[in-house]
Amino acid sequence: MVQRVVRQPKPRPRFIEPMECRRVSRLPEGRDWLYEIKQDGYRAVALVDGRTALLYSMSGLDYTREFPHVAFALRNLKPGDIVLDGEIVALDEHGRASFQELQNRKSTKRPIVYYIFDVLHRRGQDLLDLPLTSRRKILESLAPRFSDPLRLNPQFNIALGPLIDEVKRLGLEGIVAKRSSSLYLPGKESDAWQKHRFNEEGEFVIGGYVAAGRRFSSLIVGEYRGDKLHYVKRVAAGFTPHLRDQVYRELESLRTPECPFVDLPERSRSGHGLTAEKMRECVWLKPERRCELEFVERTREGRLRHAVFRKLVS
Repeated sequence: MVQRVVRQPKPRPRFIEPMECRRVSRLPEGRDWLYEIKQDGYRAVALVDGRTALLYSMSGLDYTREFPHVAFALRNLKPGDIVLDGEIVALDEHGRASFQELQNRKSTKRPIVYYIFDVLHRRGQDLLDLPLTSRRKILESLAPRFSDPLRLNPQFNIALGPLIDEVKRLGLEGIVAKRSSSLYLPGKESDAWQKHRFNEEGEFVIGGYVAAGRRFSSLIVGEYRGDKLHYVKRVAAGFTPHLRDQVYRELESLRTPECPFVDLPERSRSGHGLTAEKMRECVWLKPERRCELEFVERTREGRLRHAVFRKLVS
């Protein structure tokens, strides 16, 4: 009896959930680590299958219509049959990533590019089980065919200290460290990939909080411009249960019926604004206490992005 050999079909290009980086306060050093510039944009998985090119967000949403010029450039990669991982970024006048410009992509005149840092599939073969160094060699072999807006994200095998100094000097967001032997783990966070942001810091006035149960979900903070208090952020990150209790006790005696901010309520911003409806959940405070925050950058309107509470100050 002759046994038939059943051949498994080769895998096709498809959406592969991105591997995630672990955020750390200190980056690892050593021969096993490679470094990349942390881009500040939208993580995107690109797949090219024949004449079809698609872009997907981290959660699998279709980005193709949002960035048609990127999809067009991907279609011109020949031969196709690849899956790439990268970041869609808007560049400011200095060539740095600007998240604000990316959010305003319908009206911005700044270039929007796709920085590619990994290849997950090529010519019917998944590359997830290859070490990073092998995947990088394959990616670099593809890079000569990239044309704007496709760009190879730089990778560095150098001492960490001088790289940090240069990243800070250029005003870039941060650094990603990747273990050279790391496999690609779809949808997983791993110590093999670590990231660190070089954030700004500042002191801000606490003008209220959003009530939640017996405590608060976020602090409402601002800054004085002249003699008027302007709203800059609702801060929810950075609190442990103990710290939240401590801050709540410190602020309770400052309750007041009047909102101290001159520029509230906000208009609705995709459900995230401090609108008149949201303000019904707020408890207002006399603007007598300040806090120290860490944040990535300011928007054009002076608001803070990715703010994290650090401590109360007197």
